[in-house]
Amino acid sequence: MSESYEELEARYRVALNHVSEAYGVLRNIMGDPKPLAPGEDPPVLTKAERDAQTEAMKAFQEYVPVRDLYWATRWGREGNPPKT
Repeated sequence: MSESYEELEARYRVALNHVSEAYGVLRNIMGDPKPLAPGEDPPVLTKAERDAQTEAMKAFQEYVPVRDLYWATRWGREGNPPKT
């Protein structure tokens, strides 16, 4: 049996929240990104920073297909296709 719209929406919300939480952790660990000054060496990343980056990347990669499916389904359901 295929997934209902409500189940898809719930899965979308879980994925979106996971991305938000993972990027929040990353921001707390690393702070806001800042450009390197000319000639400045890249910072050395700690294991915690690398782990947070990896978790944020994985969360985003899991989120994107769910997001695409959710919005395609929602646009079809509402008869409201995206404007190009």
